[in-house]
Amino acid sequence: MSARTVIIIGAGIAGLVAARRLSQAGHSVRVLEAAEVPGGRVGDREVRGIRFNTGARLLYDFSKPFNALIEEIGLKSALVPIRGLSAQCRDADGKSWTLELMPGPKSLLTPGLSVAERLRFLPFALKQMAARLRTDPDDAASALAADGVTLADYVRDALGSGALERMVEPLFRGTRSWNPEDISAAFFASVTPHLVGRDTVNVPAGGMGKLPAALAAGLAVECGARVVSVEAGGSCRVHVERAGEAIAHEADIVVCATEGSLAANLFPDLADDDRAFLTSVRYNALGIVHYRLNRQVAPAMSFFTRAASGPLATWQQVPGNEAKGQAPQLYAQLSPEAVAEAMKRGMTDRLDEIVGPRVRMLYPTLDQDCADLHNQWIARKLPIFYPGYARAMTGFRDRQSSARRQVYFCGDYLAQSLVTGAAASGERAAADIARHWS
Repeated sequence: MSARTVIIIGAGIAGLVAARRLSQAGHSVRVLEAAEVPGGRVGDREVRGIRFNTGARLLYDFSKPFNALIEEIGLKSALVPIRGLSAQCRDADGKSWTLELMPGPKSLLTPGLSVAERLRFLPFALKQMAARLRTDPDDAASALAADGVTLADYVRDALGSGALERMVEPLFRGTRSWNPEDISAAFFASVTPHLVGRDTVNVPAGGMGKLPAALAAGLAVECGARVVSVEAGGSCRVHVERAGEAIAHEADIVVCATEGSLAANLFPDLADDDRAFLTSVRYNALGIVHYRLNRQVAPAMSFFTRAASGPLATWQQVPGNEAKGQAPQLYAQLSPEAVAEAMKRGMTDRLDEIVGPRVRMLYPTLDQDCADLHNQWIARKLPIFYPGYARAMTGFRDRQSSARRQVYFCGDYLAQSLVTGAAASGERAAADIARHWS
């Protein structure tokens, strides 16, 4: 393959993986990132002693390509396994039970399920295990048959209303801030077969930021460089703002690895069908209030049924670790309804005013124990795979893979709304370029 000059827009996981593969193939690659550090929605930050993630909190171990990538970049030995991850789920009557984050036999102990619903679990689990052979957890499009139905209807049909209300809905609202009636079942149907029988997730020792840092090692990554627009022609002209200065870069190929909802505005010359797809990409927002405490707390994590959630979908107490310089913290994640309220009322920087009364119910000594707090707002947290989206995504990907072009796109919105999906999309874009430009 003859070497080309390539500019990657965005140093998230998809962009960094694409950049790594293209650099290995001998191309001259430059990564432009608007933020001050690489990683996008995978990373960690600290504000006045309050530590938090920029988005993703866990790495699943079911993706063989991603596991190989982790080993390649020398991060495998730094992964800390978390086994049997669970949370307490609370309902409106004040009752609580253990909600398993990985489906397994203990899920049968969930209270409130009818006998008929419990009897559905075994055949459902067997079907899921059989589906491993035909689904890819890194690609929602591998479960296109489930793309036309909402997750709510899919679970009601497969397991019953009790399983939806007391298991699936609290889990999806608590971990992803998704309401099951708003998303297609493609995510669930492509991932769940690879979760059944597993009990382990991972976090990198030292924080999620270790992953983008390892991927970026050896790459030419320019942070603080915001791409304004891209003109395609004989070559691509990439217009950038950096430190108040306007700069233009030339490249043979551009890979856009920004969030999909931002991509269309960067390219005035997009084909109509590509523009139509990119403008259909949606993300959910996420709001979290992090409280730094002046006293130690016991570890705890709770999700809530929709009727019991109020302004909170997830509540967590995080013990401090003096050896690591980590203060005790409380984690209060807004429910989807509270997120909508924050946007409607212009309170995205004052989330604590929305959740404060509920937090004081859960932690009565908050006013005495709270040393500081930080309102975290993630405007684009996860791509929403709404009914029909995976099929439209497949059409866009097929067009991109069919013939040589100057501009390619990658990101979790083109595969799966997981870290592993973002990595898979970066691999796919690099493979398309390798095939088209050889």
